[in-house]
Amino acid sequence: MTKWAVLIYNGLGASETGCNQLMSAFHSCLDLNKYVIDFITPEEIIKGTKLGRAALIAFGAGYTSGYATALGDEGMRNLRDHVLSGHSYLGLGAGGYFGCDYIEFDKGGPLEKLTERELRFYPGICAGPAYPGFQYGTHNGLHAVPIHFSSNHFSSTFDAMIDGGGMFSTNSQLKPDSQVQEVIDVAKFAGLQGSPSAIVKTRLQGNGLTILSGVHLEYDMISLIDSNPELDHLREQFTLSRSSQLSAFKALVKMLHLSVV
Repeated sequence: MTKWAVLIYNGLGASETGCNQLMSAFHSCLDLNKYVIDFITPEEIIKGTKLGRAALIAFGAGYTSGYATALGDEGMRNLRDHVLSGHSYLGLGAGGYFGCDYIEFDKGGPLEKLTERELRFYPGICAGPAYPGFQYGTHNGLHAVPIHFSSNHFSSTFDAMIDGGGMFSTNSQLKPDSQVQEVIDVAKFAGLQGSPSAIVKTRLQGNGLTILSGVHLEYDMISLIDSNPELDHLREQFTLSRSSQLSAFKALVKMLHLSVV
């Protein structure tokens, strides 16, 4: 039996730690009899040859301007067309921002990024950081934050990791050529006023599916804390939430119609 591929973007803009955490998370929950998990470079997305058997493409921690620069117009078009043809996209952290119509990052601050993005899997804005302190290359903005997670596969309130991630809000009116047919809130920020959306799922024309997340459910936070002593004050929160985090990540994968173990 020919296996489907689950591909993790690994190129300009991608965090090495984020890529490795995604790889480990997929290996721990996917049915490896059905899927091969691999990295994909921006050059391979531009060529398009590696996309053919890709059931899912994932973009994790990093920065979206690097993604956009590396992919260029052709890579962005190939990625968008692949998802719209009935495949899935998972965006976590920077990958979540990347899937939206518009990014509003650190508005009025030194890291300000206010820009449109071309994938347009979500008809609205991802605005962040949702929690303070973010600095590139540090863990200064890493927090354990409560979210209400709700799906047919798993529901719970627990602490999730955020490090610069944003909140999602839809536009009141779709753009004329929007390919989005349905938007579903999967998780809300329980500790922020108004409980804004922390994770969203969209269904696209052509049966494409996307999940965009401002929080990182793919991270093994205990191993990250072990190698970064400055995060030790978060150990108890992440230890208590570890089981829920794993169940929630597995639920996201199921929602994208992949088989888990």
